[in-house]
Amino acid sequence: MSISFPGAVATPAANPTKSTLTAKPAETKTAEQKFLEWAKMTPAERMHAQMLSQLGITEDQFKAMDPAAQQKIEEKIRDMIKKQAENGNDKRTGLITDKSA
Repeated sequence: MSISFPGAVATPAANPTKSTLTAKPAETKTAEQKFLEWAKMTPAERMHAQMLSQLGITEDQFKAMDPAAQQKIEEKIRDMIKKQAENGNDKRTGLITDKSA
């Protein structure tokens, strides 16, 4: 006799097939892998990655674009950097030095 419950998922057979044993979830990077990739980047590469993420684009998506589209994105990034530089001109005394020590 078999009882079923609404919404219940069938359990695999006692002898699972090889494909169910070797099935892998979509490749996801661990936090450690992401950190190591980030740590290996130069400051310019980090800035580029941050700007791409602000635009909602991944590095892989950027690389897959045609050169004309990449150029447009690069121009947007240059504009974003210029705006940050203009807005970041803070001339307070002692801004560069660490006074906490």
